Amino acid sequence: MSEPQPPVGWPRRLVRGVLAVIAAIWILFEEWIWDSLAAFMAQVGRLPIVRQLEALIAKLPPYAAMVSFVIPWLILLPAKFLALWLMGTGHVKSGVLVFVVAKIVGTAIIARLFALTKPALLTIRWFARLYTWFTGWRDRVYAYVKAMPAWLAAKEWIARTRASMRAWYRSRFGD
Repeated sequence: MSEPQPPVGWPRRLVRGVLAVIAAIWILFEEWIWDSLAAFMAQVGRLPIVRQLEALIAKLPPYAAMVSFVIPWLILLPAKFLALWLMGTGHVKSGVLVFVVAKIVGTAIIARLFALTKPALLTIRWFARLYTWFTGWRDRVYAYVKAMPAWLAAKEWIARTRASMRAWYRSRFGD
């Protein structure tokens, strides 16, 4: 007798499950890091010179606004090369640290630039179509992942853990 064969669709379900887990981890990380970086950049944006620079950036015409994204990339490129060099010469921890810091700084700057230039960028027809397509796709992926039982259970567990930590803190230290 031969062994029973798995259902035909099992590879697709396996790949879909793995991708869903990766997407869930990405979404958790993105929501946490994006909120933290947005708050930090809002604080930096209160500095007078930064406020003036942001006002100039917000007034850029559409294609100049798009070019403004190249500047932080060029500034951070040497840091990424340094990270690769460090990793290649055996200083893996230092290299990873430099790369992660450059990535976080770059993401913060790009996110702020996008917030400032989004109105101008959306006047470029092809960019507006691409942006609409991408955000629609992202929202569908987020909705799929956030409807998963594992996601809902994790969110519930996080909420319970936070509540119990707050209660413990209050019982120890008061309000």
